[in-house]
Amino acid sequence: MANFCRRPLFTAFQRIIKRSDHNIAASEYGRGAVYLVLQHQRRFKTDDVTSEKNVPAVQDEIKEEEDPTKVERFIPLTRWSIFRYMMQQKDFLSEEERKKFEEFSGHLDSAVENKFLGIRQELKSLFDPINPDKDTVATRQWNRRERLDNEFWLLQKLTSIMEKANFREIPKHIVEKALTEHTASEGVLVSVNPDKYDILRFWALGREAPPPQLPLSQRLYYRVTRKPVPGPMEYFKRVVVAVRLKRDQKLTLKIFKEVPTNALEQLLPDGKIKMSRLDRGILVTSAGIASFGILAKAVTYLANYPVNWTLIMTGVTGLIGFRAWTVYKNRRNNYVVQLNRMLYFKNIANNRALLTHLVDRAEDETYKEALLSYTCLLTNRPPSLRDVQSSQQLPAELGGIPSVQLERHIEEWVRDKTGTAIEFDCEESVKLLDSFGILSQSDDKLNVVPLDTAIRTLPDKPITVLERADEHDIVEGYDRAYYKETEEKYKEEDRKNRKFGWF
Repeated sequence: MANFCRRPLFTAFQRIIKRSDHNIAASEYGRGAVYLVLQHQRRFKTDDVTSEKNVPAVQDEIKEEEDPTKVERFIPLTRWSIFRYMMQQKDFLSEEERKKFEEFSGHLDSAVENKFLGIRQELKSLFDPINPDKDTVATRQWNRRERLDNEFWLLQKLTSIMEKANFREIPKHIVEKALTEHTASEGVLVSVNPDKYDILRFWALGREAPPPQLPLSQRLYYRVTRKPVPGPMEYFKRVVVAVRLKRDQKLTLKIFKEVPTNALEQLLPDGKIKMSRLDRGILVTSAGIASFGILAKAVTYLANYPVNWTLIMTGVTGLIGFRAWTVYKNRRNNYVVQLNRMLYFKNIANNRALLTHLVDRAEDETYKEALLSYTCLLTNRPPSLRDVQSSQQLPAELGGIPSVQLERHIEEWVRDKTGTAIEFDCEESVKLLDSFGILSQSDDKLNVVPLDTAIRTLPDKPITVLERADEHDIVEGYDRAYYKETEEKYKEEDRKNRKFGWF
């Protein structure tokens, strides 16, 4: 694993472009990112390194940046699984390093935990005035401007936490397209009006497309008719949604699992369910023909010229129309049942609990990235150094590769262990290890200190003493607050919520 292949200059430049583009895409929904890639593409056309065969690769980059969630950055291994794989891998760590590796991983865990100690409390303090599930008694009144300030800074810091947890925000144009009127898998038309929301943001983690298990009858049907078998449905592994309806004062945060990529509307509190155009056409046609039959029967009766076929036509078309309406109601009920399943079985956490969940995920991902980066640099050394004691090794002999090569090394290692192709970005982990004093960078080469030195440098245990931020709405004893909840407030909130829903 110590031997690496040098990446082409064009591939390395694509990495640089992708990092800069991602930050732009988070705020400008990718438009500025596409422009930046095109500008760099024009520069490359004048370079001898770039040839015509590289132009399609740039075009693929542009298409990929339009939806950043298609880039998999989540490491699908727990921290203990990574530790076990590294300990069990042959010709990776020396016997001395295996004995000390568990101690090092504990010290690294403590160092990473210290970085996140104050973040949880800060997020909770910002969220407190806009928490829809707040159960403590209010001791002060928050005006609209103060709530909007808290909301703004909460979303800013939450976006940073999402990045560290390897969530990617779904661009605005993709969200709007997903919420336009479309046919759901149950056969009804569904849509959501984004104009009803002041805040409407989605973040996604990973994609998967499990192969469909078709019954024997369907497999025979597709084989006999020679029709193409429908492809597998694509799912987001995790989706976080932040919403605030217009004229509402509270921000709602939710996280769901295994969400179909074409069913984002099911995560929102307000939407429309309509009959499909085909069913609507059948119903209107049947009602028209039945009405014509009744009218013809009435005319012939008044004219004393009975025609029995009009009754037959009216009965048949009436049955057809009733059948079309019944089919629509069944499809609507099936969609509502699926909506209830989504909200009940696939909801992981809400509001304040979600903040803790996201910080924990960010801490895990940061730890895994740091552990992989340090260990892969530590083991990138001449074979003769494996038998040298850790205290006698020099940092200049450990690592010595650029960041692009480190990323490729880790991507290959993860693909070998899990079969999953990810895109690893070592920028954050390199900065973190550098701040810990166990990594150095010189002439674009990354080096790390030996294991003994790293253990002595990192903290032995996490900092557990932390000043608690002011919690304005916690009142001790019976000194109750001045702004109590009343029955009228509950009824007013209920009347407001009834204006929204799936109708």
